[in-house]
Amino acid sequence: MRLALAHLAKRESLRELLQALRPLAQEARERGAGLLLLPELVLGKREDPGLSQALRELAEEAGLLLLAGHLAEGENRLQAFPQGPAYAKLHLYRAEGEEGDEGLRPGERPLLLPWEGRAFGLALCYDLDFPELFRAYALKGAQGFLVGAAWPGEYAGLLEVLARARAAENQAYLFLASRADTGSPSLFVAPDGRVLARREEEGLLVAEPDWGFLEAYRKKYPLLRHRREELYRLW
Repeated sequence: MRLALAHLAKRESLRELLQALRPLAQEARERGAGLLLLPELVLGKREDPGLSQALRELAEEAGLLLLAGHLAEGENRLQAFPQGPAYAKLHLYRAEGEEGDEGLRPGERPLLLPWEGRAFGLALCYDLDFPELFRAYALKGAQGFLVGAAWPGEYAGLLEVLARARAAENQAYLFLASRADTGSPSLFVAPDGRVLARREEEGLLVAEPDWGFLEAYRKKYPLLRHRREELYRLW
């Protein structure tokens, strides 16, 4: 199984986005990937009524499962194309003096995406700051996390710390596609927290998870089974 991450800057129009995406989708297929993950808000903070149909057609044309971050119906979404579900960002970023998710409606539930016999938890950017979400995914059977981001480059070090932590504490692969115009990298992180690959220039990162390693690692160090929920209640 191979997955591709698009380290892609936001585009100002749907036409420009498709011009950039088509060669990336073709390259992903040529390199054996069956899934292409795009960053958060590929068109910035605006909705385009033609985006969903265009991405649906592109996914069918390329023979890929395409996950794209975009605005739709007042939500910040990570949506699977051609016919998959849509995750709406649960944790909206609102910080004084910084651009964030102002005016948007938060999602209401996490979303596990089944693909190729594996389960992947979906998340967007600021969600990485909330370990409870990723632990909930792991307890529901997730073996990987698909994360789109537009994380400010001045906090790129924190992004990597959080990505590695979310992967290691849940013993799951984490695939992070970042917007190239933010200055933060795209990452492929192993279940033990190692960064297996990164990309900082616009283009494609192809990741090939070793599910045998994941299963052996979880068996040797069964963190999830060693949890003691009775001790974690507030007092």
